Amino acid sequence: MIKRIDLCGQWDFKEADTEAWKKGAVPGCVQLDLMRLGEVPDPFYGLNEIHMHRLEEKEWVYRKEFVIQGGDLADKQVDLVFEGIDTYAEVYLNGWYVGRAENMFIPYRYDVVDIVKPGKNILEVRLLSPLTTIKDLERKSPIVLQSSCESARPYIRKAQYAYGWDWGPRIAQVGLWRPVYLELIRYARIVAPFCYTESLTENSARVRVTATVESFMEDEEREMPALEAAISISLNGAVQAQARVPVRDIRGENALEATLTIRNPQLWWPNGMGQQPLYDVHITLLSGNKRVDDISFKTGIRTVEILQESDREGRSFIFKVNGVKVFAKGADWVPADNLLPRLTREDYYRYIKLAQEANMNMLRIWGGGIYEDPAFYDACDEMGIMVWQDFMYACAQYPDEFDWFQELARGEAEAVMIALRNHPSIVLWCGNNENNWGFDEWWKVGQPKYLGNYIYREILPELCAELDPSRPYWVSSPYGGEHPNSPTEGDRHSWTVWSGWQDYSGYLSDTGRFLSEFGFQAMPTWKTVLSYTAPEDRHVLSPVVLSHNKMTEGMERLTRFMVGRLGFPKDFQSFVYLSQFNQAEAIKTGVEHWRLRKFMTAGTLYWQFNDCWPVASWSCLDYYKRKKGLYYYSRKFFAPLWPVLRLEEGHLVLYGLNDRLQEAKGHVRITTYNLDGRQLAEKTLPVTLLANDVTKIASFSLTDLGIGYSPRVLPVDGNGTTLPKEHNGELLDTVAFVELSVDGESYTNYLVFDRFRVLRLRPPKIAVEVKGRTITLTSDVPAFGVFVETERDVDLSDNCLNLEPGKPYGIECAGEPGGVAVYDLTAMIAIV
Repeated sequence: MIKRIDLCGQWDFKEADTEAWKKGAVPGCVQLDLMRLGEVPDPFYGLNEIHMHRLEEKEWVYRKEFVIQGGDLADKQVDLVFEGIDTYAEVYLNGWYVGRAENMFIPYRYDVVDIVKPGKNILEVRLLSPLTTIKDLERKSPIVLQSSCESARPYIRKAQYAYGWDWGPRIAQVGLWRPVYLELIRYARIVAPFCYTESLTENSARVRVTATVESFMEDEEREMPALEAAISISLNGAVQAQARVPVRDIRGENALEATLTIRNPQLWWPNGMGQQPLYDVHITLLSGNKRVDDISFKTGIRTVEILQESDREGRSFIFKVNGVKVFAKGADWVPADNLLPRLTREDYYRYIKLAQEANMNMLRIWGGGIYEDPAFYDACDEMGIMVWQDFMYACAQYPDEFDWFQELARGEAEAVMIALRNHPSIVLWCGNNENNWGFDEWWKVGQPKYLGNYIYREILPELCAELDPSRPYWVSSPYGGEHPNSPTEGDRHSWTVWSGWQDYSGYLSDTGRFLSEFGFQAMPTWKTVLSYTAPEDRHVLSPVVLSHNKMTEGMERLTRFMVGRLGFPKDFQSFVYLSQFNQAEAIKTGVEHWRLRKFMTAGTLYWQFNDCWPVASWSCLDYYKRKKGLYYYSRKFFAPLWPVLRLEEGHLVLYGLNDRLQEAKGHVRITTYNLDGRQLAEKTLPVTLLANDVTKIASFSLTDLGIGYSPRVLPVDGNGTTLPKEHNGELLDTVAFVELSVDGESYTNYLVFDRFRVLRLRPPKIAVEVKGRTITLTSDVPAFGVFVETERDVDLSDNCLNLEPGKPYGIECAGEPGGVAVYDLTAMIAIV
């Protein structure tokens, strides 16, 4: 059996060429160790980010003393394993050079059987300056690479966001960021196990199991019985399939292969479409009755493909899981911290639970971050969150003309696929983020050769076909059609609205086949703003606030979009809330439009799910996992059942969205009100929503819903509507609410008929009742953009509300809320 000796915990560290050793931690990084010692301030507060920049220019040394028992050295092989070194390093054991590291993303395994000794050992890692190293590579290179932020970053296999992005600071982490240990191997070990579904029928699954056995026995030493592998696949403790296969036993690598059949398999489904049963796969390496090694892991029984067929708009792009079309709903994931060792398994499970509760079924791991922690994928497996997995190349050209870079790319891809391919949640490998689009749109003027293309067109697809036939490979995101960001085929990044300074009604003309990015900024939550600002910083143009929005003209855009839709905020706290309401309304407009096109559009992943630091960004969760208005909206507009109202050619049309695999029966209620709270009409009717489809439920004339007519001289196109040529001014005094009820669950949506700043809104009187952990709100008139702020930092079940008059609305708190303040749109808009 294999013995592991943990080398994590306390290490000593120092700046190279100095004498004073300090106490550090592994897993960890220089930045965190210096912060713990009080030698650098929290980079997330105020303007402190600048104090991080000098650290990437220096070299650092980490040292660990450990003791080995003499009996352990009877093993045939001793490996020193680093699961993550960030990034350039030289490793020494007992003064002997062991090896070099140059890729943050992969584990390093060094053979130290001839160096390790009984008793005290000294392990030393010299971490080279990443900035000095890549600047030297850039200076010596005969080619010029196009990239954003840091010009030299394409030369380093390190998380690219470390050099700053339009939502993150420049903090180039340096350290041993993942676990370190020794492995002592007596005879042989199992590596690279893989279990995947080859085919499915109605009653069975054909499953392929492979692995490699590394043997360290010399032929003349071999006295043990021949090796064989016992394979079992279980569910909830009950064996579903098993096999024994012989294994060749020659020194080096030996293949292990078996095909098993599972009867009546329980299939893995995305969130909202079924359950996520996970099978336990166990491989035991035996020599006679002696157990040499064993390994266990979980996997799911499922198939995945992308349906691409010609149709009236171009070519489809639809994920199919277990042969069933899936409309993807979710967001793009970025690293959850700039200092990654702070993240825990509990953090990852909390994030994925929040995605599940928001009715998401997919997260796209963006190519400028990291291949995530195992806990991320475990949580996605358990909760049904599909993962679109980018390889880590983003917004740059990469030096694939160099053999050394090709080898780095190949080794990285092999290590990553072997580590992650058993996760059923991963449904796609994608070559890069925006590099094909960037070359086609901008870079080819300065560099006519697409540098990096060999990686995405040759290296990655070849390795995917060899190492992981269980899921598709996609060249880039976006990609498809004559133009990489085509609206007619492939996936699309829709940035015309935010980057183009256009009103978010522009989403309604976007007919992309799969929206893998689109976004709209907002401030983080008010409590988070308080965490990184001093009182004097809390205004829109303060240097601190500006530094915590990395987008070019970010605060200007927030202000312009807010004023154009809502009006001018009366103070900075109102600015924070209104930015979130505007963001939520913008993304809702796009998502509802694309969901109504199901499956002409087959996915909406908005940018972005989370943040790496406290910042104004496109996220729905801020750095502290506090929910912005967009998160609360997402739970509703991503719901598997959802009613949508549209004004089409003078009629109010009601649609029902159903992502379930069974039809849904219930009833809907449509109620119209004047904005002074007077009810105009109410309609109730039974509904049957088609399975996994969109159902047009009913169409009503405006007069049927009590809406009269008064002409308005200046027509204004509205929020997701098609108004008559002559604008009906009475619509400015009207709102329609719709409630869909199915199996005891209710889903409520609404429609106003123009921008909020031109509606005839009345200030509401909102009654607030707090009983224990329940807050109940009741408004006398339609109330929009209603935010509840609690004295204590407790999680709320809902917020950023739009209240139907006279209807009590309850909010559950995760703890005692303390004092409660309520703000609405009219109270936050200044009269100017």
